Amino acid sequence: MLRKAIYDPSFWIIVSVNIFCIYYYQNHPEGFRSIVWIYWIQSVLIGLFNFLDLLTVKNPGYSSMTINDKPVDSSGRGKGCAALFFLFHYQFFHFVYAIFIAIQVKGMLDINFILLSVGAILLELTISFIRNKQLQKNLQIKYGSLFMMPYLRIIPMHLMILLPSFFFFLLFIVFLILKLLADAGMYLVAQRLYSTPEKK
Repeated sequence: MLRKAIYDPSFWIIVSVNIFCIYYYQNHPEGFRSIVWIYWIQSVLIGLFNFLDLLTVKNPGYSSMTINDKPVDSSGRGKGCAALFFLFHYQFFHFVYAIFIAIQVKGMLDINFILLSVGAILLELTISFIRNKQLQKNLQIKYGSLFMMPYLRIIPMHLMILLPSFFFFLLFIVFLILKLLADAGMYLVAQRLYSTPEKK
């Protein structure tokens, strides 16, 4: 799995964005707020792309997820209900979280830094989405695992936002490094989802 990641441009974009944030913070410690908002935007975008992924899966695993005691199948209705439920729950959480960040996290915003970082994140998510759609053509996907995947990825991301505030930002560089490791780890977990499902 790691060998495949080495040749995957989306993996290196993830790593590069995180290293860029570490470098930026070392040179601009006052830029903490910009980095926090980049991570928040990344989390929102992950949710939007996962919503599209849930909505367009062609071959969901028959028993991987149920709604009203009925398995999610390839019909538009089942996938649509699951995808919309995910979108509402996931993004409502982020709406509330944005209010918390706006109140608690102070500082100036570096718009150019944010736009550059978000552009790279969008590129990585687009590459991954297109690749995953190609893989899904011939595989049954564990729909429940796909539904939960973003939550596994954003938990460490939000810890990176919350915990430094309790340490008065002194250890923020440590959390940036942990964020890099978490993103890389979640990338590998996501790739395993597409390497282990049963063939049609």
